[in-house]
Amino acid sequence: MQALKGKVAVVTGAGSGIGRAMALRFAKEGANLVLADIEDTALTESLALVRDEGVDAVDVVTDVAQFEAVEALAERTLEAFGTCHVLCNNAGVGGGGSIAKAHLVDWQWVLGVNLWGVIHGITAFLPILEANGEDGHIVNTASVAGLVAGPGIGPYNASKFAVVGISETLFHELGASGSKVGVSVLCPGYVSTNIATSQRNRPSHLQRGERAPGDARSRNADIAANVATGMDPAQVADLVVRAIYGNKFWVITHPELLTAVRRRNDALSDLRNPEQPTFG
Repeated sequence: MQALKGKVAVVTGAGSGIGRAMALRFAKEGANLVLADIEDTALTESLALVRDEGVDAVDVVTDVAQFEAVEALAERTLEAFGTCHVLCNNAGVGGGGSIAKAHLVDWQWVLGVNLWGVIHGITAFLPILEANGEDGHIVNTASVAGLVAGPGIGPYNASKFAVVGISETLFHELGASGSKVGVSVLCPGYVSTNIATSQRNRPSHLQRGERAPGDARSRNADIAANVATGMDPAQVADLVVRAIYGNKFWVITHPELLTAVRRRNDALSDLRNPEQPTFG
């Protein structure tokens, strides 16, 4: 894809963090935007910022864990702009605590947003991207935790490994079919976002009904501390735009973390037991 000017980009999780930064970066490139998020107020703020860049934009409150909501997002996109060229399946939540202490609702919540949100986005929007006959691109937000698994965030790791696998499969399939739609997978390290406060958007029917165990609270505190000094989301958005223009699959925000990935892959190649990775 050579240029975003005049194209239509859909970004989920656009109310803050990486999603808002990508939306603003796309707007600076001249793209029109469809912004989606579960938080109405934050989404309205992002819409105003994007429109300040002089492009056309609409917002749609969307729970990506619900396919009907993502279908409605696709319908609104067609209503507003007639097509879509870039889809960023970016909405995500964090989830900590040991697997032994996790409840089914913990898995259902994290996988519902992080994994099913991506599946829903691809299902609803890929036919639109393919049908317009123009260059297009899909960006799925995973994590470095989708490349190597550390302890204490089992549901999150599972969701992000799955997103990497789906993205890689889609890359091969679209390439084999001669599609004009490219695929990138974004694997951030620590970025300054609101992920450590994801619980604010947890649906009532997926609440634990009790306070999270101490290991989960401790793990979340560690994540919050690292996120507070993390990379500026605007830098991540720059990397995403470069990947779209260069048709690059991997978008790695912190190349130094690839050392842990290499150790993991080397252990796999040698059939050795995995080492505990360090992400600090």
